Amino acid sequence: MYYKQISIIIQKLAKTLGVDFVELVAEVLENLIDDQYPINSRHEPLPGKIQLLEGWTFHNLELKVSKGASGQVRLMYLVNNIDCVIKLVWIYNHEQFAKRPAGKDLKSVIKEILEF
Repeated sequence: MYYKQISIIIQKLAKTLGVDFVELVAEVLENLIDDQYPINSRHEPLPGKIQLLEGWTFHNLELKVSKGASGQVRLMYLVNNIDCVIKLVWIYNHEQFAKRPAGKDLKSVIKEILEF
């Protein structure tokens, strides 16, 4: 279910931002393998009362792909330093969400990803 949701989100953003957007996301995810904490990322507060398992951290990466609210894309992801794993949580632009997706939605996705 999770991967289908992410695929739909990326497809919607690609329609808004152009076909190159999918290639940009793929490149960004590949770059995260080498550098999980690039300069345009920051530690992201966890939603609600969720607690991550040992070794996991939550981050938000800022991508400017075009002008305006639709061009300000955020990629939220989890990193596990122990097992060297990166999991995409959410990708959105400021046209979709002024700040970030709702806490209950983020919490649900994180729980599904980490299976707890």
